[in-house]
Amino acid sequence: MEREKVIEFVKNLKLSEHAVLIYTNPKDKQDTLFTYLKAGLDKGEAAVYVASEETPEEIRQAMQRFGIDVDQHERDGALKIIDYRNWYLMDGKFDVSRSLSLWRKLLEESKSRSFQGLRVTGEASWFLERNMVDELVEYERALHRVLDIPMTAICAYNSKLLVSKEEWFNLLIQILNMHSTAIMLGQKGLGATTPDEILVTMAL
Repeated sequence: MEREKVIEFVKNLKLSEHAVLIYTNPKDKQDTLFTYLKAGLDKGEAAVYVASEETPEEIRQAMQRFGIDVDQHERDGALKIIDYRNWYLMDGKFDVSRSLSLWRKLLEESKSRSFQGLRVTGEASWFLERNMVDELVEYERALHRVLDIPMTAICAYNSKLLVSKEEWFNLLIQILNMHSTAIMLGQKGLGATTPDEILVTMAL
């Protein structure tokens, strides 16, 4: 699928859609996720980026270069850029119920401030780097069940980290089954080192 079609696809994700993004090139990841979040901000939605591969400050700077008015949106309360440790590991431990409660709280906050919806994205790299595969699957399964609320989500996976896991293919199948849509960027097979095109966006 052409890159432009994927850009249009993420712009138009609907409330309660839960997509997975599998990428090789961090630049492709940022372009896709920033497009997705900016489209929501432009429509009066709130947006959240939970970062693990880059620091929140690195994401802020990259968003500014991309054309998002980060300072203004943060002042308005429309945009939050969060370090994963301050979201998933506040006491050093991961708790699925607490993470879901935080999303619900943030959703209620966005509603109370009259935002038209909530677009979120989180990077899964930290789960994989810490070998927390079981926790990752539990979280994704729980998150997929609760997206009957007006929140749109893209979960981002670095393909190189994904294929480094034992029985990675089974993990991939589980991940795909726990999302309504999959987007694969710049790959000629998972783990490719020369990302040059988008191969597929597929509804599961």
